[in-house]
Amino acid sequence: MPLLPVVIPACFKPESNVYGLHTLNRIEKYPMTTSFSDKKSLLFFPFAVLASIIIGYWPILQKLALQWSKDDNSYCYLVVPVFLYLCWEKRNDFRFDNFLWSSWGIVPALLSVLVITVGELGSVESLLYIGLWGCIASLLVTLYGPRRSLLLSFPLLILLFIVPMPQYINQVLTFRMKMAASSLSVEMLRGVGVSVLQSGNILDLGVTKMQVVDACSGLRYIVSMFLLSLLIGHFYATGLWRKILLILLVYPLSIFINGLRIFIAGLLAINGHTRFNEGAYHEIQGILAFLAAGAVLLLVAKLAQKVGVIRQSRKPRDQGGKPATFGSALLIAVLYCGLFGGSGWALQSLSSSMVIPQRTSFDSFPMEIAGWQGKRNYLSREILDSLWSDDYVNATYAREGAPNTLYLLIPYYEYQGTRHTAHAPQSCLLGGGFELVNSSTSRITVGPGRDIEIGLLVLRKGDTRMLASYFFYERGRVIVSPWKNKLYLMWDAFRLRRTDGALVRAEMTVPPGQDIADAEKMLTGFIAEGLWPLLPVYIPN
Repeated sequence: MPLLPVVIPACFKPESNVYGLHTLNRIEKYPMTTSFSDKKSLLFFPFAVLASIIIGYWPILQKLALQWSKDDNSYCYLVVPVFLYLCWEKRNDFRFDNFLWSSWGIVPALLSVLVITVGELGSVESLLYIGLWGCIASLLVTLYGPRRSLLLSFPLLILLFIVPMPQYINQVLTFRMKMAASSLSVEMLRGVGVSVLQSGNILDLGVTKMQVVDACSGLRYIVSMFLLSLLIGHFYATGLWRKILLILLVYPLSIFINGLRIFIAGLLAINGHTRFNEGAYHEIQGILAFLAAGAVLLLVAKLAQKVGVIRQSRKPRDQGGKPATFGSALLIAVLYCGLFGGSGWALQSLSSSMVIPQRTSFDSFPMEIAGWQGKRNYLSREILDSLWSDDYVNATYAREGAPNTLYLLIPYYEYQGTRHTAHAPQSCLLGGGFELVNSSTSRITVGPGRDIEIGLLVLRKGDTRMLASYFFYERGRVIVSPWKNKLYLMWDAFRLRRTDGALVRAEMTVPPGQDIADAEKMLTGFIAEGLWPLLPVYIPN
């Protein structure tokens, strides 16, 4: 795609100047020695490499399209056209039709294939898309050489926005924005005489309650706001400090705009106009908030231009290079097609040949464990679609005389890959509006001479406290770190042809007045005495 700005009409009049300089007798540093027919053939090779990327990594492109289809990532559809426009903008300063076919491009190409392989086998979806971006970048380095490719660094930076932000980072960033925007809107409401109570992301207005969810927190456009700030800085701000100012302004501006949006929604709610906070009206509010934030960024860029001295920097011009011969271009193009097409085929073959071990279904999982009586729960289709598991058990347990409620969730995966793997538990818990108070690990004894390490999270939402434990139980291993789990997934995919496993989550409410240490002792006792002996029956070692 980055080759669309190639200026083909120049081929019809060799004596004309492609770059608008109108100097008919200008002597080029590296005159084109290839014939018109050869130039047309050379144009075919980059498109052949692009075709190999598309064909080889077609399943990855399908996953990327699914990510773009989410409301939070819809801005990604505009990234490629903007990238192409930025390339077209350089048509007078960059010689897009002067291909060098530099061998230096093989280095980023190999790194990109490695990143894609790690992402697929380690089920880190964002790495797949970063690898795709790297494939395009490596093609540009090959076509124009490392030094000339630096002139396209800003378009390539913008193209990087085709990669949606990882879900876990989204959740952490959004949670803080939710809390900050909620607190700001509460102060605004109280400032105009409205009585309001805040419990986490829940606002109690007396006549109604409002929940500040992700759609009201700026998540849907925080990344696109960063993209917009870069573009505004590129077109309307001169000087590095002005561009940095716009980027630094995005996060606080998003919090303020959304705090104002929630404030208006609160006023509408207490005056009986709740319909304006739902459906299409809610979407319109989001669009207007985004436009307002963009207008503020543009205004700041205009005002910053009036501060200090404006130094007009001279645009660097592409001096071109020695054109590639037909033979060298053919050789490198074939090498790239084999690399991208072959690696894509190998990944698909490896993923489809994983061993799926025999196991006992969770249908027979007991509802009485170590004195705790349970009741089986069933997840909605929407949650199941996002969980990606092949089997699961979800139950609520209680014990006579104990004020605590214990929630157990174990999703099992016959194989793991991108869009079919265990989620980091922090993503789901923070997405539910809980605030992370403390994160630690604990070693518990589960049998004679056998200790395991589990993760422990202390969470709070208003007056509600939650003690959450988790660990990955996969192919006989107990793992706490999500990243260590990814490494073992890759290792076992090659060594055992197995990536099956489960995430074990046991969470317990902690009522007011109960010490966290006492609650932890109850929770770890449930895991060690009752849950651990059951796991090998349902999760193969």
